[in-house]
Amino acid sequence: MTWRWIPSGSRSSSGWRSDAGDRAELYHGRVVIRRAEATDLAKVERVARATWPVVYAGIIPDEVQRRLLDSWYAPQSLNSALAAQGASLFVAESDGDVVGFAEFVRRSPESAELTRIYVLPASQRGGIGTRLLDAGLAQCAAEGLTRLTVSVERDNRLGRRFYEKSGFGEPREHSQQLQGYVLDLIEYRRPIPAARAP
Repeated sequence: MTWRWIPSGSRSSSGWRSDAGDRAELYHGRVVIRRAEATDLAKVERVARATWPVVYAGIIPDEVQRRLLDSWYAPQSLNSALAAQGASLFVAESDGDVVGFAEFVRRSPESAELTRIYVLPASQRGGIGTRLLDAGLAQCAAEGLTRLTVSVERDNRLGRRFYEKSGFGEPREHSQQLQGYVLDLIEYRRPIPAARAP
């Protein structure tokens, strides 16, 4: 099966949302990777709430998970993320339903951060996470960015393995305090391949 990148040719004034096109779509089999729309946000929340208890079992206490989900995935928070300049939210759609999502946030003129990426447990191990990552890398390359970073919980072995297999390296330990709870994290980084000439 081959990749097909289909740009819309649309332009916008925000910079981050321009070259790859707001309605660009990446096709691979029956899964479509596309830019998120407001009508997707309730489904994005559903994916997060279904995925977190599996991903963070034994890593983040249940009560802390609930507080963070209620904060980060509230409708107002997701609408702000969707509208934020310098941010791109992609969804993976299968048979009309959202089965995964990823958000990329520009941090400097050269770099962006992958701030979240989740795929429903039943849809994992099928390459959807890689497809979401590839869509973000294509967007970053179109904007001339050269470096992508991501932070993952230190004890999230599956997440760390995914990033390491996806070309991330240079691990650096750090911590972050969220609502009174300290997360022990590993930051990874990887180069962004230059955009291909049209």
